[in-house]
Amino acid sequence: MRTAALLAAGVAVEACTLTQQGCYVDSISDRLYDTFLPELNGQTQDGCAIACDSLGFAFSGVEFGNQCFCGNSAPDASKKISDDKCKAMKCPGDKTEDCGGADAILINKQNCEGNAPNKQACMTEKSKGYGFCDPSKSIDERIDDLVSRVTVEEMVAAVVPDPSLGGTCSCHTQGVPSLDIPDYTWLVETNTAVASDCIAPGKCATTFSGPMGMGASFNKTSWTLKGRVMSTEMRAFYNAHWHRGNVGDQVLITGYGPNINIARDPRFGRSSELPGEDPFHSGTYATHMVTGMQEKDSAGHPRMLAYLKHFTAYSKEANRGHDTYEISKRDFFETYLPQYEMAFTKGNATGAMCSYNAENGAPSCANGWLLNTVMRGMWNRPYSHITTDCGAVNNMRGPPLNLNSDLDAAAATFNNGTDLEMGSTLTTNHLLEAYKKGLVSNTTIKNSFIRAYRPQIMAGRFDPIPSTEWNKIKIADVVNSTYHQQVAQEAAQQSLVLLKNDKSFLPLKKGVNLAVVGPMGMTSQGLLSDYAGDMQCFSGSGNATGKKYDCIPTIFEAISRENTNGQTVGSMGVDVNSTDTSKIAEAMAQAKGADIIIAVMGIDKTIEHEGHDRPDTKLPGLQESFLSQLLALNKPVVLILCNGGALAIDNFITGPMSIIEAFNPSTQGSKAIALTLFGKNRFGKLPVTMYPHDYISKQNMSNYDMAKSPGRTYKYYDGEPLFPFGFGMSYTTFDMSCTLSSKQLPAVIKCTIKNTGKYDGEEVVQVYHSVGSDIRSKLSYAVPKRSLINFERVAAPVGGSASTSFAVSLSDFLVVDQSGAKTQFHGTHNIIISRGVGVDVTFTFTL
Repeated sequence: MRTAALLAAGVAVEACTLTQQGCYVDSISDRLYDTFLPELNGQTQDGCAIACDSLGFAFSGVEFGNQCFCGNSAPDASKKISDDKCKAMKCPGDKTEDCGGADAILINKQNCEGNAPNKQACMTEKSKGYGFCDPSKSIDERIDDLVSRVTVEEMVAAVVPDPSLGGTCSCHTQGVPSLDIPDYTWLVETNTAVASDCIAPGKCATTFSGPMGMGASFNKTSWTLKGRVMSTEMRAFYNAHWHRGNVGDQVLITGYGPNINIARDPRFGRSSELPGEDPFHSGTYATHMVTGMQEKDSAGHPRMLAYLKHFTAYSKEANRGHDTYEISKRDFFETYLPQYEMAFTKGNATGAMCSYNAENGAPSCANGWLLNTVMRGMWNRPYSHITTDCGAVNNMRGPPLNLNSDLDAAAATFNNGTDLEMGSTLTTNHLLEAYKKGLVSNTTIKNSFIRAYRPQIMAGRFDPIPSTEWNKIKIADVVNSTYHQQVAQEAAQQSLVLLKNDKSFLPLKKGVNLAVVGPMGMTSQGLLSDYAGDMQCFSGSGNATGKKYDCIPTIFEAISRENTNGQTVGSMGVDVNSTDTSKIAEAMAQAKGADIIIAVMGIDKTIEHEGHDRPDTKLPGLQESFLSQLLALNKPVVLILCNGGALAIDNFITGPMSIIEAFNPSTQGSKAIALTLFGKNRFGKLPVTMYPHDYISKQNMSNYDMAKSPGRTYKYYDGEPLFPFGFGMSYTTFDMSCTLSSKQLPAVIKCTIKNTGKYDGEEVVQVYHSVGSDIRSKLSYAVPKRSLINFERVAAPVGGSASTSFAVSLSDFLVVDQSGAKTQFHGTHNIIISRGVGVDVTFTFTL
């Protein structure tokens, strides 16, 4: 392909070397190559070759304009036909190039050694002479050089969406054509998987358990591995010039996720995207996941650039974008900000997506106190890059700001710290005008330009290709690899929480007579959380609307497979949410004929999802009635719950023999559940409080005051939870003993966990701080009952022990006061060591 065409398409000019093998007949009934890639709207010979090379193939073939096939050998010469047959159709990505014809495939042998990743800059001879392309210079020198070469018009074009390049929500921005810098696509979701199309059978992005389940593991190593797996696959897709489910949106190196909004209310429609209710827990999750995402090669290039979601206090879907909430400084710095501070200052996150909601009348995406004073000032993150959620700038024309014009909205967004608009074009149409009218300064635009390009230079987009080790990553080696599946499977096993196990009923022995009933036991798609990736199973359609879920085993299928020499039958019984009774008789008959009933109940994305909060927290539809009928059979029932936000199961705690909370178990979860039922013992702990059903009648969802009765989360809830934060049982039993090195701070607490039961097991040791009653009695405001300050997950074999230590310093005794400041109160302080079950160990200090 010619250099001019490549630059026009925003593609790097160092491409594969193609040796044309000729034109061959190729029909549906007699394919030359078995591997067919989804249809590519922007197909070129080179693009097909790059994708095939990344899959480990030596040959590539283009056919019918937008079809791409891969193989490892030259075709049979007897099938060669006139070259004219392969000139019948041009390539959509380059109309000057031939892309085969009907039943006519143009075959190339490719050598893609040193091929440039997608949208690579500094590739032309002209640009290689610029200082910003010189990796021997410091990052500041390179940025200064780049800024010195661009006009304000070019800077504006690089920080506003260009709808001519693609969708505004995915946010395609212009590059700098005068400097041969290609355009860029920003939004790729990375909360649970890399949002991408499947490139071939078995080559879909690895999908992890829903974040609530990941949070339940309390496993820092697992969270780091999740980030490492996702960033490795993201680089592979990037190197292969691959795309999202919408083929016009390419997978580059900016990933949006983790989402670390607090699970403030179980009704929140996006609970399935969140790791839990505690800011320290969520901040630790984000710190480790982002660290795994942004691991650096020997030259210091991060594997990807991680953006947090949604900054901040976003936990209500009703009227989103026009809602505002009264939030005190104490609640900000105790609940809504600490997890982001940790992810920025300890995890070094690149940036964040600001949230739809407003705080105290100021929308997050135009909140100068939040973005400039706190994040860039107090946290010392001057280069953190902030992009809007889709359409957030347009929302500013309505409540609570009610700005008079699109021009005012564009100016307010940039002046208050946001750097890039997504999902609308108010800045596209008016940012330059705002500059010319003096409403936005050159410095403001320049700073946003710098914050957009600085991390990309650091990530190697402006460096010679061989200098970035991550450029060698290929899809064939990493995407959904055996190792990545193992990481996801182990995470899934640790995402389950054992809430009840009367008479040690679980684990089951194989060979039993089981009935698996309930709507969540017979679904594949329903096991996924929101933002679980664009595709999980290969469909070959090249379009997100052609999604398939047939590669995801149902919980029934996984249990049946694991219950060797036994009998397993299954039926839905009832839908997730309907009044249809037609399937109940079949399910009841199966249950009556079984020795043990596995009831799999819960909610899917028809009940809770982006844009829709749950009106109720109980099991919807006929599930409660159906479950009551199952319990009335007086047979052992194991209840498995699948959900994002916590369910209120007040009426079903006493009936089942065992209860397992599985959250959104995702692609690996069914197998994890089956292995666990038959003996795998790697349970986690609840990352949220499970409230009784009457909680929702007592708590207004718009109340953002954490302490106001009945209170929110384990820190302030004044009722009796069904199951508390941090709770979780095991098949085995543990004893815990802890010692304190000194009553003087800093000190070290060492805990030993001894496995006194019959199964190898894993335990989570949790450390909390709580002020004494003497301090509480002197304060005019509530402080947390206790606050998580550390935790570790340990493993101990039968009869064995595991030890872990926690350093305790004065900083662990700080409490947020009414002004939002962290304050050390004189008096009694308790450090509580808990397993979530059993007896806690408490050490008391007097300051």
